[in-house]
Amino acid sequence: MKHITLLTALLLGLTAQAQTIVATSFESWTGNVPDGWVGSKTNLAADSIQQADQNIQFGTYAVRLVSATSTHKRFTTTSQSVTTGTAYNISFYARGNGEIRTGLFDGRATGFGYAPYNPYITVNTTSWTPYSQQIVADNDTINGEFILSVRNTVAASGHLEVDSVRIWTGAVNPPTDASIYQIQNTTDPNGASLLVGQTVNTGGVVCGVATNGYWLQSGSGPWTGIFVFDSSPVALGDSLTLTALVEEYFDQTQLSDAANVNIVSPGNPVDVLSATTGVVGQEQWEGMLVQVTNADCTNDDIANNFGQWTIDDGSGAVLVNDLMYAYTPTLGVNYDVTGLVSYSFSEWKIEPRFAADVAISTGLDEQLLAATRVWPVPATDVLTVDVPVPGVRYQVLDASGRAVLEGSFSALRNTLPVTGLQQGLYTLLVRRADALGRVSFPVVR
Repeated sequence: MKHITLLTALLLGLTAQAQTIVATSFESWTGNVPDGWVGSKTNLAADSIQQADQNIQFGTYAVRLVSATSTHKRFTTTSQSVTTGTAYNISFYARGNGEIRTGLFDGRATGFGYAPYNPYITVNTTSWTPYSQQIVADNDTINGEFILSVRNTVAASGHLEVDSVRIWTGAVNPPTDASIYQIQNTTDPNGASLLVGQTVNTGGVVCGVATNGYWLQSGSGPWTGIFVFDSSPVALGDSLTLTALVEEYFDQTQLSDAANVNIVSPGNPVDVLSATTGVVGQEQWEGMLVQVTNADCTNDDIANNFGQWTIDDGSGAVLVNDLMYAYTPTLGVNYDVTGLVSYSFSEWKIEPRFAADVAISTGLDEQLLAATRVWPVPATDVLTVDVPVPGVRYQVLDASGRAVLEGSFSALRNTLPVTGLQQGLYTLLVRRADALGRVSFPVVR
């Protein structure tokens, strides 16, 4: 389920000694003004404070700040109580192109009442990225205003968009060690993680990569997969550890605010769970890499269903989405579909990763797959491939689904040179008229 918001999760992560001053994701606006902002020290023009509503980091809205010149402009909170000597932590997400820094007006005797500004942060990314700074008050007042100072925003990049601002004093609970199973397994009837709001140290193998994050899996059993909202450069098959916040985001348990992302080893095999379409939509399989076979396409109207189509193997229907790979199905054709289980807009979905994840069922797929062998694993220079019959065609796909090698095997035992392949996880597809098989293998350097 998941009714607990990101901001609630952030607040739960604070210690008893911490105090939250501001926690907003810019969901509430009065006219053209975000509630709790545009204090008396704001000098951004009204038309330079805009409501953003596309691809938002959290919720429905963010704020877009426009300041295209080299002269900084202030976007401030409404009045807040601050205390001399207290350090205030300011964190936020931003994307776009421009410079941003944090500050504080507390009416101190120097600097015209302003604290020295923190250094500018240069933002130049289309991905939501977390930032944080700290500032110390030097005067007791009930009229303090926290400041986001911006300059040099670039119109072609959408200026600067900001979301999920949190200002607090005190410490955050230290992270605890938790497996993906411990994060996902829940007795909550609504499906919420029992660790929501906690920062955890965890890890797993990357089994899917999207533009806004990736999926980790630590086995093939229930409760062992999870989505990570993070822009770190990871690849399919990377085994990694990280520190992250457990949250419930629009009805999906996920990890965010990732830090200390450490790739332990690349090119690891990824477990795939064999499932039926009727059980995919269960909480325990959320975030897992699954494969359903011989499932009939019962709705191919992707144009009127946001790119989604429906399959059913007789056990119940499930949607196939196009987050990572878009496919045009044919009504009444049976498919084998591999992908990540996700939950959004109150619906369970399978998310194929690339072309190799969608195949027309043939009935002989499993026999051919079972009889195809590759070695050594991992491969470095040459991969040996044993196939059950000669004359089968092959393709080697990289993690993005791009064919990097292809041809035909003329013998039962064949060799493929892989010296030209970069380190990573690859999929070997073998085909003949009545069958399709696939085997994954890592290449290491």
